[in-house]
Amino acid sequence: MPPGQLADVDIAEMNLLCATGLPGAEGLDIAHCLATLDTWPARVKSETERHLYRVRDPRWAEHYRHSETYLRAEFLLQVLQEDLGVKYDMSAADNFSFKDSRVAFLHGMIPAEGRTVTETPGGTCASMPVMYVAVGRRLGYPLKLVTTDGHIFVRWDGKSHPNTAWCDRFNIEGAGGGFSSYDDKHYMTWPKKLTAHQARANGYLESLTPKEELAMFLASRGHCGLDNGQTTFAARCYENAYRYDTRRACYRAWFLDAARRSGYRPFTPALARMLTRPQRPSVVRHPILGDDTLIPSSASAGKPHIPGQPHIPCVEPWQPAPVTSGVPQPPASPVPQGGSPKPYQLPVPGRPRR
Repeated sequence: MPPGQLADVDIAEMNLLCATGLPGAEGLDIAHCLATLDTWPARVKSETERHLYRVRDPRWAEHYRHSETYLRAEFLLQVLQEDLGVKYDMSAADNFSFKDSRVAFLHGMIPAEGRTVTETPGGTCASMPVMYVAVGRRLGYPLKLVTTDGHIFVRWDGKSHPNTAWCDRFNIEGAGGGFSSYDDKHYMTWPKKLTAHQARANGYLESLTPKEELAMFLASRGHCGLDNGQTTFAARCYENAYRYDTRRACYRAWFLDAARRSGYRPFTPALARMLTRPQRPSVVRHPILGDDTLIPSSASAGKPHIPGQPHIPCVEPWQPAPVTSGVPQPPASPVPQGGSPKPYQLPVPGRPRR
């Protein structure tokens, strides 16, 4: 699908499609997940409208900042968490890994048919904001995803909304449970301290466009591949993320890391040229934890385990995703004549973590 048409795609469907075929998504039923999500906005709407009076009630008005939009945002999170059971996956609190796709995609919070939400593992700051946006957009709310270093949050971004009562802009924080709202300055120092240059270079604190949302989901797909030892698969996912969002330096860095480990040959000329340049030590930020990790040289790929780095267990090779028409494609592949992208290699050393 051309990037210009992505605004018409449900963010939940986009997110779930990017989880297909990954560990933890073996029984993923996208139609069931979407049907379940479609029932949740009615509960949110009912509870919200029942309490709209609080915006003008002296007992509550100050808490809700005398703002209908603020009340709607808080009730969105409150109903999803308290009434519908959306929760944080506490197993990921101290040891975040993308090995199980449910930590990064919506199906970690949506029960399978015949199950309840209490039987799901829960979400994280990589997936809970997507849930809030998916349900909120079903209610017509002007919600956007926003990133900072190692974290994702939600923004009510309705400055140009046709409903003048919703023409507001504020940030929404609810990845760990509850509801909070912080200004942009807060995310310049939390969870990691940022410089103005870092924020500009990585598009931090900017509302994501639909194609940037897709790029982020494709990158999460790559993280899952990398944490399962599928470095060639990860490189291909990062390449696809880069095609939709060439601005953010992290996609280039993650691609170069995975490609040099696996020997992957990209189909995107700009990335192929980057691989041929002399390599200098660079820093890769973990997508959630934000840990600094040194990109290994291409000569280090496949070497024996390095003390202090975790082993990645051997898993069965995955089949490469087919090139889909409509996804931005280069005019020609830089793969040498008679060559092709190398098969997936197993096992490889894991990413260093503090």
